[in-house]
Amino acid sequence: MVEISTRNWAIAMAGFSVILAALVFSIPVESIFKMVAVIIAALSAALSVAMWRYGYILIPYITRRANIIEIREGGHEITPAQDAVVKKVGDEYMASVFLQIKMYRSTTERTEEENVIYVDSFERAISQIKYPVKIGMILFAKEISKYREDIETKKYEAQLRLQRMREATEPDVIGMDRLEKEAAMWESQLTRISSGERPMGMVSYVMVTGNGVTKDAAVAVAKNRAAEVKTLFANALNVEVDYIYGEDMKRCFEMEYMIPPTTKALKEKFEE
Repeated sequence: MVEISTRNWAIAMAGFSVILAALVFSIPVESIFKMVAVIIAALSAALSVAMWRYGYILIPYITRRANIIEIREGGHEITPAQDAVVKKVGDEYMASVFLQIKMYRSTTERTEEENVIYVDSFERAISQIKYPVKIGMILFAKEISKYREDIETKKYEAQLRLQRMREATEPDVIGMDRLEKEAAMWESQLTRISSGERPMGMVSYVMVTGNGVTKDAAVAVAKNRAAEVKTLFANALNVEVDYIYGEDMKRCFEMEYMIPPTTKALKEKFEE
């Protein structure tokens, strides 16, 4: 099975462009066919770049429109919209939806009192969920080389977006609050790196599952539950919670049964 991924689609488009370009140069005389081939090759090259950079948007759109279902080992299916994983278990279907939790402050950055309140809020949030959910968290030590430069770039981008939002005619208060927290998080990480602390990376996600007599029914139940969990965690923990689609969702799903054996492999999987 060939995985429907950004990398594979981009390589396929680039390969088609190269082959077509080679064919064009093999035609000795100018012709309408040659001009058309040049245009198609250029479009394929542009599509390859677009797929590489924005595949997380384009691929789910394509698979949804074409109703393409990706079959995984073990009978798991990726829905055409690439927003859920489905498997038939007995006489019913089970579907899982994934959420990403973005925390802008670590426990070491909070006071002891703040950590107590945070843990209490987490327990209260969990106690309100009436069905099982799986919370995954992967921690790993980051390579310091180039990491500082990446953090500085992200901090600058967050501050730039925040400045533009403040200058808008109708500022987005919620968006500004999120960007202020993000910029503060990057600044805090830079301070800790400067003090000699080894940077740590974290990937955190929530898997919510629903069941139904049909695939669509199972996906609908899972999405409804995910919406409840998303609102509950965002309000109780004051964190940003987003749905995960496409390749990011597949990566989280793969984490359920296989963790990359090295930091380099993990970095390539989540930060490519």
